[in-house]
Amino acid sequence: MFDKIPKNSINIQNENIVHTDWSIPAEIDREYGSLFLELIKPHMTKITKDLKCSDYEVQNFWFQRYEQKNYHSWHIHPHAHFANVYFVECPKGFSTKFMHFDKECNEGDIISFPAFLPHSSPVITENTMKTIISFNTSIHYDPL
Repeated sequence: MFDKIPKNSINIQNENIVHTDWSIPAEIDREYGSLFLELIKPHMTKITKDLKCSDYEVQNFWFQRYEQKNYHSWHIHPHAHFANVYFVECPKGFSTKFMHFDKECNEGDIISFPAFLPHSSPVITENTMKTIISFNTSIHYDPL
């Protein structure tokens, strides 16, 4: 489904991503969107319940595909409570990195972390591919 989206790369100082829908117009169909939102629902429902909150909101989502020499240097996600990553394809050793700890992830994993936490996607040094869907969420707390 990602290949149906017009090729759109980012190559600036802190990002080198071979294909993403981050900056394409909203009118372009993201066929994967409804499937993805259903896929993350159990994960987000559990987080909401564990934090004793009433609901969650997915503010935005986008995919990023990395190939050899691609990367995304240290960054945060402002204006959200949580940054989240769903690993569609993730070769061993190339999951999201955190500044003060490591968390190895595999294909099919979803990680959620405070959006202010600096993280990066390491340089792909092998002839391989990594594809993720990033999404920002906020939770709603309704006091009794």
